[in-house]
Amino acid sequence: MESRKESLLKFLESIEEKEVISKERRAESMSSLPDNNIPPINPQIMREMTVRLERTSKDLAGMVSWLEREMCEMSSHTAKFVDIHAKAVDQASDNTDKSVKAMYSLLSKANSMQKDMTKVEMMSSHLKSIKQIPGETGHHTCHH
Repeated sequence: MESRKESLLKFLESIEEKEVISKERRAESMSSLPDNNIPPINPQIMREMTVRLERTSKDLAGMVSWLEREMCEMSSHTAKFVDIHAKAVDQASDNTDKSVKAMYSLLSKANSMQKDMTKVEMMSSHLKSIKQIPGETGHHTCHH
C-alpha cells in the first residue's frame, strides 16, 4: 500500500505531465499557424513579473508619499519665507517713512535756524554800526 506522500507525489507528477503535454500541444498548434510567431506564455515568468510589478508599485507608492511630504515641507518653508520677506519689506518701508519725516523735520529746523541767523546777522551788523558811530575817533567812552 502506498503512503499518502507517495500518492500525492504521483498525483502532482501526473498533473505536471498533463501540463507539459498541454503546453506542447499548444506550442505545436501555434507553430502550425503560419502568421502566429508568438511563443507560449511561461507561467513562471508571469509570476515573477507579477511579483516584480507589485514590488515596483510599492516602491513607487512610497516614493510618491515621500515626494508629497517633501512638497508639503517645501510649501511650508516657502510660506514662512514669504511672510518673513513681507515683514522685512513692511519694516523697511516704515523705517524709510520715519527717515523721510525726520529729514523734513531737520530741514524745517535748519530753515528756522537760517531765518533766526538772518535776524542775528542783522542785529550784529546793526551793533557794529552802532559801535562805529562813537568810535570814529577810535576811543570808546564808558559811563558808570
